This record gives sequence, C-alpha cells and structure tokens, in this order.
Amino acid sequence: MIDDKLYDKLKHCYAKEDESIEVHVNNVLEQMGILKKLGYIDDEKAEILGDAIKCHDVGKANKYFQNRILSAKEGKKKYFDKENEVGHNILSPFLCRFGDDERDYITAYAIVNHHYYVKNNFNEIKEKEDILNKNIEEIYKSYNLEFDKNNILDLYKFISILQTELEESPKILKKALLILGLLNKCDYAASAHMEVEYSADFLQNALESMMNEWKNKNSSASWNDIQKFCMSNKDKNLIVVAPTGMGKTEAALSWIGDNKGFFILPLKTAINSIYDRVKKDIVKDNISKRVALLHGDTFNIYNDEKINDNNKNEEDIWAYYEKSKLLSIPLNISTPDQIFDFIFKAIGFEPKYAMLSYSKVVIDEIQAYDSNLLACIIIGIQNIIDIGGKVSIFTATLPPFVEDLLSLKKAGSSKIERYKFVKNIADIKGYKKRHNIKILEEEMNADLIYEHYKNSYSKKYLVVCNTVKKSQEIYQELKDKGIDNINLLHSKFVKLERKEKENHIMSVGKTYKEDNETINEIDEVWVCTQIVEASLDIDFDYIFTELSDLNGLFQRLGRINRKGAKNINEHNCFIFTEINRKLLIEKEESTRGFIDEAIYKLSKKAILSHGDGILTEEDKLNLIDEYLTTENMKESVFLKRYWISYDYYSKLYMHQLSAKNAEKYLRNIISFDVFPKDINNGLLNEEEINLIFQRIKAVKEHLNDKNKSREEKKKYVFELSELKSEIMKYTVSVGLYDLGGEKVKYLENIEISKNTSIPILLCHYDELGFRRLTEEESKNENFDNKDDENFI
Repeated sequence: MIDDKLYDKLKHCYAKEDESIEVHVNNVLEQMGILKKLGYIDDEKAEILGDAIKCHDVGKANKYFQNRILSAKEGKKKYFDKENEVGHNILSPFLCRFGDDERDYITAYAIVNHHYYVKNNFNEIKEKEDILNKNIEEIYKSYNLEFDKNNILDLYKFISILQTELEESPKILKKALLILGLLNKCDYAASAHMEVEYSADFLQNALESMMNEWKNKNSSASWNDIQKFCMSNKDKNLIVVAPTGMGKTEAALSWIGDNKGFFILPLKTAINSIYDRVKKDIVKDNISKRVALLHGDTFNIYNDEKINDNNKNEEDIWAYYEKSKLLSIPLNISTPDQIFDFIFKAIGFEPKYAMLSYSKVVIDEIQAYDSNLLACIIIGIQNIIDIGGKVSIFTATLPPFVEDLLSLKKAGSSKIERYKFVKNIADIKGYKKRHNIKILEEEMNADLIYEHYKNSYSKKYLVVCNTVKKSQEIYQELKDKGIDNINLLHSKFVKLERKEKENHIMSVGKTYKEDNETINEIDEVWVCTQIVEASLDIDFDYIFTELSDLNGLFQRLGRINRKGAKNINEHNCFIFTEINRKLLIEKEESTRGFIDEAIYKLSKKAILSHGDGILTEEDKLNLIDEYLTTENMKESVFLKRYWISYDYYSKLYMHQLSAKNAEKYLRNIISFDVFPKDINNGLLNEEEINLIFQRIKAVKEHLNDKNKSREEKKKYVFELSELKSEIMKYTVSVGLYDLGGEKVKYLENIEISKNTSIPILLCHYDELGFRRLTEEESKNENFDNKDDENFI
C-alpha cells in the first residue's frame, strides 16, 4: 500500500505531540490485534484493516502539520492553514499505491474518511486539487524521493472510480463502512491509551456461580425452560415472550453469554436497577472492565459509587467513565439512544456500526416505545442483523402488529427471511395466577381508592396515572383524606429528589424481607406515573390504574403480586377505563396527546370483553393477539406515523443529519433542564447551588493558571466534571409548554460551562414536584430573575 522507502522516511514524523507516526501506527495495530484475538474480526478483515491502519496517518508528515505539533510542544498554538494545506486524511491516500479491486476500494475509503474536517472528503479532493498537489510534491522533495506525477494522476482516477463504485454498490459500501468503523475504533482507543475491547470471558461463569449459590440455599434450584431455551439458541435471533417474574434478565444474559453485549431498556430507573443487580448479584468482580452503564446520568452514578466505596478514587471513576463512552466494555446496559443513533448515519457513526457487527443486542419490552422510536429501533435491528450482529427481544407481551413490523420492510410487503426470529412463548398454563381484576367504567377518583384502602388489611398500594398532573391531583386528594404514609413519584421532581424516591420505592417494593420467606408487609401508598410500568422489580399488593393501552396496562399489573405469593380471592387490580380525551392522539397531524386513540379503544374493548375476575397470563396474551393485530391497527395514527418515520430514516443518505439533530430524532423529546424557583419560597436549594458555583469558579481559575502542571490540571478537569454533574442534581426536566411560550425571554440563563447554560424558571414547587404557573399568575408576576443578588 505504501512504498517502504517512503514510509521509512515518514514514520519518524510526529503523529501526536508525544508519538511518531510509526509509534502511533503500531499502537493502532496492537488494538486491531485485540479485536482479532477476541474473535471479533476474521483474517480477511484484519488484512484490509491492517493496510488502512498503516496508511491512515502518513499525510501528517506534511510540513504544516509538523509545524503545528512543534509549536504546541513549545506552548504555542498554530491553526490549520486553509490556503496552503488539506486534511491529513485526504493527503494520506496520495502517498500510497492502490490496485483496481474491491479490497483496495475499501482500504482507500477508510483512509480518506477516517476524519471529517469537511462534510464531504471526496468533494474536498476535487476542490483542493492544486493545494493537494503542492502538499504531495513538497513531501516527496523534502525527503529527496522521486516524485511521479503519473502515479498521482492515476490516484486521482482511482479516487474518482472509488467514489462511483461505492455509490453504485451498496455491498462494497457496507464492507467499507465496517473497515472505516473498525479503523476509527482502534484509532480512538490507541489515542486514549485504552483497550479497544475488554475480554468478554466472564458472564457464563458468573451465571453458573450464581446458580450454585441458589442451589446452596435450595437444592432443587435450576434454570427454567426460558433460560434453557436461550442457552441452546445463542446463535439465533430470538423473540422471547414471558410474564414478569420468570427470570427474563437471566435468560437474556445467558443468550449474550461470553460475547460483546448490549441490554437495552426504555427507562433509566429500570436500567439502573438492572445494572445494580448485575454487578452485585452476578458479575461482582472487576466491574469497571466488564459492565458499563450507558445513559445521560452515567457519570453521576459512577461518581456516587466512588463516594460509597472508599477504595475508588477520582482516576478510577474517570477511567471507567471513559471506557464506557468508548464502548470498550463487554456488557453494556443502556437506553436506546446510546446505541441506535447509528441508523441516522451522522458523522462519526461508523465505529458504532462496525462494533454492532460482532455484538449481541437484547431489547427489553419493545412494545413500550412510541411510533417514532419503534421505527428507529426496527431499522436498527434490521441493520444489525444485516452486518452480522444478533438481536433478541424479551417482553411480557408482544402485539401481533409489532411482530409483523419486525419482519416487514413496508406495509403489505412479503416477509423477509433474513429477519426471521426464532420465537419462544413461555409455557404459562401452569403459571401462578396473580391478578384478580375489577373494571371501573369511569375516570380515576380518589374516593374509591381511599374507601378500599381504609377497609383493607394489606396496605401496600400502587396508584398509576397517565399524567404528572393527574398523579399530583390524586396524591393531594388522598393525603387530604388522611393517608399520611403516601408517596408521589413522577418525572418532574428535581433529579436528586427523584433518585431518592426511586431508591425508596425499590426498597418498599420487595416481595420478601431479608429472609426471602416472610412477605414484606408495609403500609405505604405510592402514586406514580408510567415510569414504574416497565422492567422494575417491585411488588405491591394492590394497584389502581388508569387505562392507556393494553401493553402498558399489563406491564403495570406486573408490579402487583409479582411472585404470585399472595392470595387473590378478592380483587387486587382496579382498572379505570375512562380517561381525559385531551390525552388521545386522534389525527395524524395532532400536536397534543400521547395515547393513540385506536390503541386505547381496542384496549378498552379488550379488557371489557374479559370482564371482572381472574386474569391469567394466558388471558393477557390472548387479548393482545386478538385485538392488537395489524388488521385492527391499519388505520391507526400509530402505524401511519410509524411508516412516515420508517421511510424517512431508512432513506437518509450519509451525513444528511448532524449528530445533534440525530439525537433529537431518536430521543423524540423536547425537554429542558431548569432550576425551579418557587413563586412563594424562592430558588430551591439556593445555598447548595451557590456553593457549587463558587467552587466551579475557583476550579476554572486553577485550569487557567499556566503554572499548574498537566497532572494538577487533570485533577481539576475531573473535579469540574464532578461539579457540573453535582449541580444538575438540582435541576428538573420540563417540557416546552412549561416554559410558558413568550415568557421564555424573562428567564435568566445561568452559565454552567462554555456550551451549557440553565435557566431559572418561576413555578410552583413543593411536595407535589414541579407545577407551572397558571395564566393568571403569569400575568401578575415579574419573571425577570436578574435582580436576585444572592444567586451567582
């Protein structure tokens, strides 16, 4: 690929301040060796990748890049000279030799595109031809090597053919993207001086050790049929449908086995719960190289672990966090946005794309997502399977229309065999009966809940509302009626307070006491929103819930009598079927509501058809199979919106979206973090916030101090990240409507860092959490917080 004489001259040039091109290349090749040793890439990929690695940075030998490095070593800063130089990634292939075959196209593509200093590197080659020629000639002459103009002309022709070939051959482009992704992943790891991948050789043994512990307590303990099914089908894509409490987590982990794996769940609360369980009960040792947490609050969680573990220091946490971000840890428990953003093909997607080619991905409760997110995930599933990865879906309920979407490219098209899944439905006929339902054809009201609570012996109650506002109303009404041991949990609490509430409900929600035999009888009422409905291992005695959709309803019921250990002679599940019509999405263009009208009506019809009485796990599956079919859903807003999203995302061309825009599409949420300032009591946690800001200011001064060493500054960088995470604990996430439209201009933005500022928002905030001001209050209040002299 590159002439040995030329490489011998160039390899001593700087690739980084402290590394020559040769040293850096060898470091990247070492990372590639790790991938090969772990079995993630075969010999053919390794050969192509090795060629790309050796050539990828030789363009840095140009005098402009070398001068910038030398200036940086002297503490000076020089900037890229657009008038006289091109990016080294564009220069590198012109110092190499290529043939005219698929392998060389793939190699050259990876070299050209391993950076995107411009949006389109091929266009840059055409537009900067004169500068490029000058740079090439200068390199050859500076090292007294023969400059062959004909070879350079041949390279221009090759690059032109390469671009055409890739545009016309999706098969070659897919291979090229994989090599590019692997090159970048190895390059990033080498630059960070971290391993590109840590060995995944521990999970199977950890699961067996856990089983041995169970057997020590109960000699008859063994893997159940679902877990055995997953163990014997590790090489297949699976759909596993089984009720809550049947060990789906262990089954999913058994399917992942000793492989690179991702466990995808819809809610941070559930993710944190699984992460805690895996590292405490299953993996236990060497966690920072084995199990990672991937969501927006990862740093906070890791930092809290440091506080609770005296053996962990700042460097440990920082390294753990960096390894997690680099996606080098084998087992990852994650929100979907951390992984499935690769479908948007934004700049930088290739390493994740390549990594998923050797990964196994578990998706928990796929039916919990809205139409837009479901489209993203299904496109992601299809891509992962296409490039060699494996996918399994674990769920308590799977609507027929969702199963159809998993194997269809377009509504009405034939099934595609390569997306075929092996399906398992748990043998539920002998499963313990857990739920005795009472249907109430009215809107949820506190009177009925209170009367039942007052006359009940068991007092562990779960009330689930469809909205934050409804949960606040029911909570207040129940408290006014005299229930003191009552708690409220929804998304509009300050993050620190919400976390405390989540920890509390997990403790209260345990089925048994510490002896694992005595029922955990607690007198507490929890009023919540749907954030408790998926993947949380909590067990209450009674539930009073609004209806949203059938899947969500059965998920909510899964938090009641979870182990089937409680008597169900009387009703333990109360379902209010009527809801506020403003919550329904009635038309495709609707901007309000979040519950699809068609799904709600079908769900209501289904549960009414069953009527009061025992609701078995088999009944649940039968109702879903009968009512939530593709035929019944064909005119729904959900499916219409799904296909709009699917068509748009599947037709995106390379780098059409920026990474920031891609993130917005995937999260599908417009939310803002604010400091709540109660209209009566002022800014919440003002003293704590001020102290943190004072420390942030001091740390920034230390970082700007030229007399501080690199090691000292490293500690301050960590502290600054820690302080930023700490201050975010005092914010609450609100929607655009909570900001009050035109009143946004009255908000004071408090700068946290160069790119982050957080507004103070006047509101009501008390034990109910955040509530926006009424229109009348908004008119009468002065929203300008800039006169608040006590706040930094």
